[in-house]
Amino acid sequence: MVSGILIGTSLIVASLTTSVVQMTVTLTLGVSCLSCSSVLMRAAVARCFPINYGTATGLAMSGFPVGTLLIAPLTQLLLDTYGWRAAMMLLGAMSLHLSACGALFRQRSRGSEKSNQYETLREDDDLDDSSPNNIAKEKSRLRAFKDALTAQTEHFGFSVFLKFSFWIATLLEVCIRFVSDQWLVYFVPQAEAKGFSPQEAVTFVTAAGIGNIVFKLVLGVVVDRGLLKLRPAMAAVIVMSCVSFVIVPWVTSYWMTLTNAVVFYGSCGAIGSLIDIFTRELLGVDLLISAFSWMEVISALVSLGFGFYPGWIYDETGSYDLAFVSLGCVWALSLVALLMEQVNARWYKK
Repeated sequence: MVSGILIGTSLIVASLTTSVVQMTVTLTLGVSCLSCSSVLMRAAVARCFPINYGTATGLAMSGFPVGTLLIAPLTQLLLDTYGWRAAMMLLGAMSLHLSACGALFRQRSRGSEKSNQYETLREDDDLDDSSPNNIAKEKSRLRAFKDALTAQTEHFGFSVFLKFSFWIATLLEVCIRFVSDQWLVYFVPQAEAKGFSPQEAVTFVTAAGIGNIVFKLVLGVVVDRGLLKLRPAMAAVIVMSCVSFVIVPWVTSYWMTLTNAVVFYGSCGAIGSLIDIFTRELLGVDLLISAFSWMEVISALVSLGFGFYPGWIYDETGSYDLAFVSLGCVWALSLVALLMEQVNARWYKK
């Protein structure tokens, strides 16, 4: 609810600003809550659907491509009709509906919350602190400090850093998020560089958005019904996406480009849902908010640090082909994460 209020208010206030600095500060403070609402939504779905989680997360996360398909032309219509200030104000008013969505959630009681409650001391433990038996049972100061530090790390969400499974899921998330973000930024310029018109490029993106929704829903149902196990499904989607990048230099016709866009962005939607299922299996429900939050932060830092290089490759070579092939190699690193998880699981069993 707070995220919805801040997002909507920031857009409305930004529409009234008179300088670039004012608009930048306003949007930075408010729109940063978009990631917060995304993390909370993903964690809420994981808590509310212990079964059929694949189908549930596919439906929940289909809102992003649906919004991409609907809000983009609506925004252009508002710009043409009312101008940028009124358009931004109306988008802010629409964003306030996120607060209503948050108000519809009910707090679920969780057994894990018992760990935050006080525990009753046994009577015989509190009789004589100076007896040899009680002194032997007391924890050392170092152990007490360690316990206190552990409690604080868990409270602030740092405890996930100590889990190897978190870094496996993070490697997956970073590779997938970085490549999908770069595809969204550079696909339309890449299509125009190959000779397609802007209208044709928009058609490719629209078809890709529809494929994103379909792939999410279908693969979620397939995994939930046990028709295909989670890890083989993830590996198949990753390989299919890698192939779509590798063949980019030879994709020149209209229908090949359209199919390639649908396959890749559809795979992005499917693997995004599967990563959430994978993370819940590795870390459990209680650590999902911390895990998703830090995964978002690390992904953002990677995109901020290396997001320029596809454009730099185009500036140096005059073609996006090498840039897209290199993105496919980054995407393939997610297979290393799956392999690491299998090795770690076998080592743990031994």
